[in-house]
Amino acid sequence: MQNLYQLDKHFVKENSIQYILSIRFATDGLSFCVHDSSNRLLLFSHQVYQPESRIEGLTKIYQILTTEEILNLPYQKVYLLFCKQEKTLIPLPAFHKDHLAELYRVCFPLEKKEEFLTRLIPRSECYFVESHPTQLLAFLKTHYPAAVMINHAYPFIIHSLTAAIFPQEYLFIDIQNRYFDLLLIHDKKITLFNTFTYRSVTDIVFHILNSLKQTNTNKKTVQTTISGELVNDPKLFNTLNTYIPNVSLLKDTRLNRLLNDEKLNSSCFVHFLNIHTCE
Repeated sequence: MQNLYQLDKHFVKENSIQYILSIRFATDGLSFCVHDSSNRLLLFSHQVYQPESRIEGLTKIYQILTTEEILNLPYQKVYLLFCKQEKTLIPLPAFHKDHLAELYRVCFPLEKKEEFLTRLIPRSECYFVESHPTQLLAFLKTHYPAAVMINHAYPFIIHSLTAAIFPQEYLFIDIQNRYFDLLLIHDKKITLFNTFTYRSVTDIVFHILNSLKQTNTNKKTVQTTISGELVNDPKLFNTLNTYIPNVSLLKDTRLNRLLNDEKLNSSCFVHFLNIHTCE
């Protein structure tokens, strides 16, 4: 994907204090968008970079955030979205801030100079927990003092819970660069949330089918929705349809309208564009 920068004619820099800014940090680059008070998408930008190390990635983030004029205007609200595989859900009865490190290490390694971000998921009895470099969080808190920081999976989960309107089984898959998140909902409650590394479509399908088997979920009746990378890959859709008959793809028409004829998989940014509606 090439760098993209699209601006709606209704965007006025002098009115930025009335707008909402959202920024997405991912392994494929940094994206940001601006909405007005009526939820109109006014601006979208995706700047491509794939750092070879954490230090290189942090350096690139600092550079963009400090030099891009749009990112230094005053806004009504700022959201910072991290696309990161390392995150987990902790049930409310088990959640205690003094024991977060122990619980987190069950799933992921924890660096010394890192700190946690936690957030209670509405309509569920669990906390969303992730960790980030202390240096990065300190910089972001200084640059955007009142910003809301959360993982990309948070709006994914909120959207999924909202979409699961009937008391039946739902499967939601959100595919990012190098990993994907899997969410199972039964009777409007989360029964499984997990994240998996993948290298091919075959890996994705294997983990999905294994998760359904382990949770005794009926493949023929579960309602499945896929978003993110690879939704345009016919191999993924066709292979899944071999085993799961009810599969739909999630996309965002607002982004396609703003970009006109630009070739972009809008499904990668669906939850990013909706993060400001999750509170």
